[in-house]
Amino acid sequence: MLKPQDTLLALKYWSLKQNYQESSVRNIADAIGISASEVSKGTKRLMASHLVVERSGSIHVESGGLLEWLCFGIRYAYPQESIGYGRGMSTSWNCPLLVSEMVPLNPPLVWPVPGGNSEGALIRPFHDSVPFAASRDENLYKALSLLESIRGGKPRELAIARDLLNKLIRGKS
Repeated sequence: MLKPQDTLLALKYWSLKQNYQESSVRNIADAIGISASEVSKGTKRLMASHLVVERSGSIHVESGGLLEWLCFGIRYAYPQESIGYGRGMSTSWNCPLLVSEMVPLNPPLVWPVPGGNSEGALIRPFHDSVPFAASRDENLYKALSLLESIRGGKPRELAIARDLLNKLIRGKS
């Protein structure tokens, strides 16, 4: 059974391939803020779920399966939860890296982060390491912000976020 950090791990594997990078378990663990043992266990769960495969000693994301999970499953497994108002890191349509026809929400949606650069409605990320990982990888930040739009979006927002995420994951954006 997948755990929340497994989704973050799958997206990190995807991001590494987008940047033509290979990385060790230790480097991935440091980049997303989880332990090396959890990276190893999570990778095994992702392989059992057919979201990643190992080819030539390297982990590759199965983009079709990952997109199905991100676009239709995660919203029900880990629904978005509002936790108040405060400072944090902008996400969803307020992510500065997203360009779309969507008007950013006011107040902005933010992940709670000490010393964050935005003030707004705080939402709990699906895993505590999400803001940390997003702050270190632009591709991952875009994908995770679109994922927040899917987790909490209304029908029009969902359709646009799913389309943008599909293009991002498949490398067409």
